[in-house]
Amino acid sequence: MTALEPKVDAFSNGPAARDVIIGRDPNILADIRDPGIAAAIWRRTPDPEFQRWVNALPKDNLPDLRTVVPVHLAEAAVRAACESHGLPACRERDMLASDVGALALMLAKTLTVRLLRLRLDVSEDVMCPKFHLDNVRARLLCTYRGAGTEYVPENVAEEPGRIRQVPPGGVAVFRGRQWSCDERTALLHRSPAATPAGGPRLLLVIDPAD
Repeated sequence: MTALEPKVDAFSNGPAARDVIIGRDPNILADIRDPGIAAAIWRRTPDPEFQRWVNALPKDNLPDLRTVVPVHLAEAAVRAACESHGLPACRERDMLASDVGALALMLAKTLTVRLLRLRLDVSEDVMCPKFHLDNVRARLLCTYRGAGTEYVPENVAEEPGRIRQVPPGGVAVFRGRQWSCDERTALLHRSPAATPAGGPRLLLVIDPAD
């Protein structure tokens, strides 16, 4: 695992969380609760067959979803979205639904919540082009198709060489404005530049709704 940037912000009057911790163990996502950690990233390699399948799907078949559900219904919500978008049943569709369900459970356990705001965003445009901090306690992001989310410490946001990116298929939990502790969050993130040649991006977003 690696960590980037110091925990104390020299440009403010108090401590600021801007560390990014990265690892290949899914339990690393729970480290978002540790002092100084602004983002926890689970680096994982997507299943090749799943990746080929999702990359080849027509835009109309990509499941676009916005809902608020109890954590135990997250997987069912994705299955229903796939059905409504005419996505035929197959192993890869099951993998998508079960993965969202598993990630929802991981976030719910980490934040001790039962209700989640669940989104699957399908877009060929840049949804959030400016670096920002979300107005939530924390947000889980996973790009199933397309380029991953970009992030940077706020005090160097204008330096392109300091920008980092969550790998496709990787899972990131970012602290937001409503994170409840004495540290402010000093790590910003944004959507990557659009790449029309690669088709629409499919992004999973999960927020606590309790």
